[in-house]
Amino acid sequence: MGKGIRKYFPYLICVGLLLFVWPPHSYRSPEEKNPDGMTQAKCVIALGGYKSKAVSYSIGFNYEMLRRAADILRCDMEITLSANQRAVLDSLEAGVLDLAVLPFADSSLARHPGLQKCSIMADSTVWVTTEGRALSAASLNTSLSSLKYSQDYNNILERFSPSYEPYSRVASGRHFNNASPYDSILKEAAKELGWDWRMLASLVWQESRFRIESRSRRGAEGLLQLMEQTAIAYNGSAERLDPKENLRAGVNYLKKLQRMFREDAASEEELIRFTLAAFNAGEGRIKDCIKLAQSKGLPYSTWTELKAAIPFMRDSLTIDSLEIRTGVFKGVETIAHVEKTDSLYKAFCIIAP
Repeated sequence: MGKGIRKYFPYLICVGLLLFVWPPHSYRSPEEKNPDGMTQAKCVIALGGYKSKAVSYSIGFNYEMLRRAADILRCDMEITLSANQRAVLDSLEAGVLDLAVLPFADSSLARHPGLQKCSIMADSTVWVTTEGRALSAASLNTSLSSLKYSQDYNNILERFSPSYEPYSRVASGRHFNNASPYDSILKEAAKELGWDWRMLASLVWQESRFRIESRSRRGAEGLLQLMEQTAIAYNGSAERLDPKENLRAGVNYLKKLQRMFREDAASEEELIRFTLAAFNAGEGRIKDCIKLAQSKGLPYSTWTELKAAIPFMRDSLTIDSLEIRTGVFKGVETIAHVEKTDSLYKAFCIIAP
């Protein structure tokens, strides 16, 4: 070792130890910067009533793009919906939110010059964030660029762009690559259920028209219009906006209904109809219809037979005498629901042979 090196050797040791104990920030990996490898971010899609000419399913499209961007950024993104765009912008500025999806032409954006806008999306919406939050416009634009140049981006646009009205599609006689925006996850879910995936697609269309933002007056949400307690009971999560999670919870519930009526139905085809009826009216109602049919000596192993017993469920005297727990049941909506889903299934078989 030379004299010059020996002279400064004690200092080099000290510097080395200091770097070992306290490495420079720029040397740390993303995992070291964030031990769990994730960033928590709150996002709101505020497109209530917005209609895009380019993309028919803007909320579903943005939801999928946000999820994919979150994967690239290793970000745990909580996504909710809001119809109050002004409140969303105020929440962004106040630091309550990290990201919002808004119509690019929304005039209220101009009144918030401090917000950062990302590149305009294909449906003329824009992702908006604020400086210093968990998600920056620069990082989001980088992830969007990588997404837009990926192999399946055109497929994403194709899935969310057209109208999916089944009867119009049948009448057009045209060939379509997708029967829904969610063919792949519908096929996966239907396989677990043991159904033709087009039957499950028919039920989803009947419930939500393939719109993840669909919400009933009673508070049922998502592709299969699930109540919060149903989503928790059959998936362990209250998440209903996510199409995969919604379908998973719905399929688990449908599997339970199938087990309940398997001994009553004459065939797998009839079991599906019993399940559809129970999904609409509740399993208790359909079990009471079977109980009533049994008490009157009526056949009930097919939906056509059981449907013939429903008018007796409208008579309060009969209900009281048989101690029917669920009470009077008109059944008109449920009968229409099963018949409409059957009809839609035939249409989907033409659309996706």
